[in-house]
Amino acid sequence: MDPTIQMMIQGYISGLDNMQTTDDSIKAEIEAYKRELTTFGESQNDPTLFFSNFQESGLMGKYMDLSAKIAMAGQTQNQTEQKETHIVTPNEWLEPFRTAYDTIKNYPVRERGLAVYRKLFEIGERHTDITEFLIEVEKENLLWKICSEDTLGILSITLTGMDPLYKGLTYPLRKNIEYWNASVCEADAYYLQDILSQDIAKNSSRLLQPEHYVIALGLHLMVYRGPKGKEGLMEMIATGNYTKTSFMANASNMVIAKAQARRTLDIIKKALGLSFDDIMADEFLKYKLIATSNVCGLSRAYVQSNSNVLDLMADAVHNEIVPDISLIESIKREPSVRFGRWRMPKDSEYEKGKALARQTYKDLPYFIYEDQLQSGTVHVGTGDGFDITLP
Repeated sequence: MDPTIQMMIQGYISGLDNMQTTDDSIKAEIEAYKRELTTFGESQNDPTLFFSNFQESGLMGKYMDLSAKIAMAGQTQNQTEQKETHIVTPNEWLEPFRTAYDTIKNYPVRERGLAVYRKLFEIGERHTDITEFLIEVEKENLLWKICSEDTLGILSITLTGMDPLYKGLTYPLRKNIEYWNASVCEADAYYLQDILSQDIAKNSSRLLQPEHYVIALGLHLMVYRGPKGKEGLMEMIATGNYTKTSFMANASNMVIAKAQARRTLDIIKKALGLSFDDIMADEFLKYKLIATSNVCGLSRAYVQSNSNVLDLMADAVHNEIVPDISLIESIKREPSVRFGRWRMPKDSEYEKGKALARQTYKDLPYFIYEDQLQSGTVHVGTGDGFDITLP
């Protein structure tokens, strides 16, 4: 399962686990829902579409219904356990909430939810009359805030582990936080989640479009300028070690890749209003031109194999592809940048990148509570305009 999606799924499962019930039928419903939720998570591959798919699947609605059922069953149970002549005190009414609090109190990642519990207990200490107590609880909307604040805490911490410039990934989570902040009750959450799913469906693909175009451009430029294109031809000419077939294969790759790169540059200009220089000036998009290896589960950091690939691409675009010089001129032209050693990072380098990422981002909430969030491994991030370049 995708680490980001796993974390989101775990957040909902933890929320249900923290709601206490002795009703066997409800317990069975909870376990069935967990299985259904896990199966759904395993079927999802794109974190940016998780919340909209979650809403459309009906599982969000089931979660809210099940949460409400657990809460109502708890209150009914408390009432039936009391003698008819006994008036429940605020202290007795709060017992199930104390049990839930004790379950999660050692998890700082849940601090926003824990703060609501403590507020609830503080009100309980000030009242002996159950009616006055419940009126104040209702005024403060604490029963809803136990759910909303706990969710907001986890979502907000998760956001700190994402590359802030990766709008296609962060947008759905930011909007979810916005709607949870605006929700004041269950019905409100239903309504706003419906708006959210429409919003994400409308805007996610638009936000991801620049990334997809730039990745395509990077692939064309790598073929044109790399070992299967010009760099390979230059090596053949320098060493004399080639056949007519191998020479023509590289030359053909250059011609095709150049045409594809020119067409992609034209599309990017017309669709996005971006030139190649604009892409190179964008701290997020420019790294989508090259092959990188993630070292953080939420796309905060990466390692790359060659430090000069971006300069090499810029040289080819400005001096050969955009001017549209002939194949012969391109082959004869001595580039200002030579292609460096090309390989994917070794395991030891990958681990070095992970360690550096952890050290760099150790003060961010996501990385402080990563184990509690159960989200998996680390990522070094374009969000701070920084990368690890391997020798």
